[in-house]
Amino acid sequence: MLFRRLVLALALACVAAWPAIAVGPTGTVVGTVADPSEAVIPKAQITVRNQGTNATRQVLTDDDGDFSVPLLPPGVYEVSAEKAGFRRSVHSNVNLNVDQTARVDFVLQVGQLSEQVIVTESVPIVQTDSSTLGQVIERKQVSELPLNDRNFLTFALLVPGGQLPVQGSLNSTQGGAINVNGAREQSNDFLLDGVDNNDLYINQYSVLPSVDAIQEFKVQSGTYSAEFGRSSGAQVNVVLKSGTNQFHGSGFEFVRNRNMDAKNFFDQPDCTPDSIVGTCGPIPRLDRNQFGGTLGGPIQKDKTFFFISYEGLRLRQATTREAVVPSQVQLEEADGLLQGLGYPQNPAGMAAGERRPAGLGGLEYLRLLPRDSGHGRLVDRQVGPPNRFQQHLFRPLLAVQ
Repeated sequence: MLFRRLVLALALACVAAWPAIAVGPTGTVVGTVADPSEAVIPKAQITVRNQGTNATRQVLTDDDGDFSVPLLPPGVYEVSAEKAGFRRSVHSNVNLNVDQTARVDFVLQVGQLSEQVIVTESVPIVQTDSSTLGQVIERKQVSELPLNDRNFLTFALLVPGGQLPVQGSLNSTQGGAINVNGAREQSNDFLLDGVDNNDLYINQYSVLPSVDAIQEFKVQSGTYSAEFGRSSGAQVNVVLKSGTNQFHGSGFEFVRNRNMDAKNFFDQPDCTPDSIVGTCGPIPRLDRNQFGGTLGGPIQKDKTFFFISYEGLRLRQATTREAVVPSQVQLEEADGLLQGLGYPQNPAGMAAGERRPAGLGGLEYLRLLPRDSGHGRLVDRQVGPPNRFQQHLFRPLLAVQ
């Protein structure tokens, strides 16, 4: 019975992950193959191999010695070139980011095809084959930089032109927002593995992935290609991790509570022997537990891979609420106004069946509030009950090549 349930759960996870198969943002590797005299070499065979999954693509150079290998998932690649009468040349550890056009040029040396030349020169950082302006937030930054609330959108502030929106704006109160190059926060376009990830109501991200599940993401701020034509602001393209031929995983838990916190300005003061009940108290309760993990690996080596991500959030938080009580002078003025209209003080409320003109109820309500002993204002502070919030993010991925 237990085995049947496990099989059913795995089948449901695969069905849920099916839209992610063969879908996602890609990059392109381009280059030119030449001999030592800088003469181009046509019909040279180019092999591009993903070092994580061993997925291989092969193309031939054209009559001008150029080649282009598009639709490559972001990752680390090995690019090689070979031609009869020349030594085989290999570029290893070519890091291809999301929506990047990486140039890898070859200069083949005369020799036997069985001989091999390993090229250690890195791919140029400056892109000369694309006019797109943007910046990639790489895996190392995503996994190692401190991040409050674990919202990936905070990393977008590292991009030139990215800045926080106006405090209290619509999207900033609904999970976070960003302005890029002066564009409105509703003008951004969010993509998750190449799929539209926009909330149609407020034009914000619809699905918030776990930070540990993100491989990298790119924020394109201007002159992006025609495929990104939905919005006039930034294009935020998020790429999630995938399984490889090696098992890999992670686990985490982040804990915050009031034991290491200080009181803020609005909290009640600490209690002393002379304190009045209700005017003092400890730090309001705060217990925030954010936990989860990831696991990925092969199902069939070089063919089928899986990746699972889970993140949970449990938050119990109490807040201090304050209200301003009218001063003694204000209360006396309200009493005088009511008496001048012919309504004497009646702290117990209106008599049964008695009807008062509209608008006097608020004045009479002031008589029931606590009285301030001075001419200033009395601030009444109370700690409300803890709010409870839970959130669960689960994402299975099945990749077939």
